[in-house]
Amino acid sequence: MPAAVKVLLFLGAIIGITLCLLLRETQQLTLPEANSAGPGVYIFDRYDRLTCRLNGDENSLPVPISKVSRNMKLAILAAEDHRFYSHHGIDVFGALRAFLTDIHAGRPVEGASTITEQLVKNLYFKGAPRTPWQKCRELVAASLLEMRYGKEKILETYLNQIYFGNGAYGIERASQVYFGKEPSQLSLAESAFLSGLVRAPARLGSAEHRIQAMDRKREVLEAMVADGYVKDYQAGAAADQEIKFKPGQCALKYPYYVSYVMEILKARFGAKGIWAQGLRVYTNLDPVAEDQAERALAQEIKKAPAGISQAALVSVAVPDGAVIALVGGVGDYWSHQWNRATNPHTAGSAFKPFVYLAALNNHTLDPSSTIDDLPLTVPMPGGQSYQPRDFDGQFLGPITVRKALALSRNICAVRVAQAAGIANVIDTARKAGITSRLDENLSLALGSSAVSPLELAGAYATLARYGVVIEPSVLRHIDDSSGKTLAAFVPRSVVQFEGEPVAELVDGMQDVVKNGTGKAAQLDRPVAGKTGTSDQSKDVWFVGFTPDLVTAVWSGNDGNRPIAGSRATGGTVAARCWHDYMTAYYQTHANAPGTFLSPSNPLAPESDFSAEPSHPFLDAVDGLLGGRSANGGTEEKPGLFHRILKRFLHWF
Repeated sequence: MPAAVKVLLFLGAIIGITLCLLLRETQQLTLPEANSAGPGVYIFDRYDRLTCRLNGDENSLPVPISKVSRNMKLAILAAEDHRFYSHHGIDVFGALRAFLTDIHAGRPVEGASTITEQLVKNLYFKGAPRTPWQKCRELVAASLLEMRYGKEKILETYLNQIYFGNGAYGIERASQVYFGKEPSQLSLAESAFLSGLVRAPARLGSAEHRIQAMDRKREVLEAMVADGYVKDYQAGAAADQEIKFKPGQCALKYPYYVSYVMEILKARFGAKGIWAQGLRVYTNLDPVAEDQAERALAQEIKKAPAGISQAALVSVAVPDGAVIALVGGVGDYWSHQWNRATNPHTAGSAFKPFVYLAALNNHTLDPSSTIDDLPLTVPMPGGQSYQPRDFDGQFLGPITVRKALALSRNICAVRVAQAAGIANVIDTARKAGITSRLDENLSLALGSSAVSPLELAGAYATLARYGVVIEPSVLRHIDDSSGKTLAAFVPRSVVQFEGEPVAELVDGMQDVVKNGTGKAAQLDRPVAGKTGTSDQSKDVWFVGFTPDLVTAVWSGNDGNRPIAGSRATGGTVAARCWHDYMTAYYQTHANAPGTFLSPSNPLAPESDFSAEPSHPFLDAVDGLLGGRSANGGTEEKPGLFHRILKRFLHWF
């Protein structure tokens, strides 16, 4: 046999073996469906709708090609692969150009040219070294994909996988991040802009390089004209069109809720173990409620007193403990990424319901009790003393439990904690669902310890269920890529308190909203709740509930700085935000108003919820001067002379 034939046979055998090896390596490669799980973590909302796909730092939401505008499909072809519909995965002319470029440079400098090759590289060979063998693997894989799948499917997958900068993977996220719209709504100018980002997304996607990105947009439009996709006048109009960008670009939708879900997953599966399993995570997220919470917080911060620059909100469903909304901040998530909804803040008076529940539960208080709102001095170790004070500096004398709770009287709360025992107060809070550290001292009665909005929402939900605890949960179940359930989170209820004491407390907490410090939270349905304002107004709260939903609102600032002025209270800032959110919620969720259970022995009624001091001679003065009526009702606020005279008489 001639030597030349032997060489050819040998080369043929080598090529054949190489092709067999390549085919064996790549024959299992498949494309994911738009709504099916490949590698990464897929997050679903409470209605089983896909919210996002995460893969390390990647975040995408795959969409079918039918939901992408024609403008975008043509623009990406002009920008990346104008012979896409005429080749079979490998563009010979493009490959030759890349080969010559690499030879001229003396090193690999030009990557895959066709859309199919780019897709193969991103899906199956990400991070692989750029060697001749690797290039062969990619070419074979691209050819196989072209044989197995139609062009539309390949283009769909490519658009769902490609990176557009600003953390946006896939056309759906890119459309939302840059323009706040769906892919089907993209204009010609917007499509050309996004397509132009693909070659250098990190640089061109940044606001600092917007001029270069616009130059690249015009190049794409020119290519579209050259390929016959659009007319010259259409491209000219699109080139001159001003693009309106969405402010505060953030690729991750519902970032605080999703980031909290990811914390739980990483704790359960490990930081590295969650990405390769194709986890399908079914949450309790209500997207409409989450959007409403984000808007309510943002609007409140705009009109909040100076010094209040951040806020958080958590909503928990009463029947099953589902966390339907969790927003941990206002503004650009990526600039801080600190979740204020799951981190603790000083509770202030929002903690007081657990003080009163402890006393009602162990019968230190009964519904007919009165509490002395009079000066109190508590001896402390080292010869010091503790003297609680109220916001208004007044002492109202003996008042009912209902009034003490409704007006959030500090001295009354401390007296109740003394009587019930601070250890019992802590035990009550623990049973209700609070897990944060609680300091064993009397100032705890005024909320000196820090708790998170998520904790308080869960603990107040225990009150809304009349003593039944259900741990708040953001998760329903976690499945693997095949649909097998790896973990299920079924609500588990535990009875921690007798119903009657809790019903008495809830009955009183309704007066906080009807007549007390939380009037700004009134709705067209029953509401119970409690305001909270910590020392120097550093933390401002309102936590309230209807028969079906509990919502906790916190506001303050990240520096824990004092907030000056009398307007920075839970009854103004937080209660108003709570009201706006809950009003929007019930406009989109047709839940019946429901009713709270009536206690068998309600707290003693109160006809006078004013914060004016009480004195045996004052009723007669009120009758003469137009203040408090003789029967104890309230009229319009008395004038300065009236109030000075009443204070003078009270001293005697």
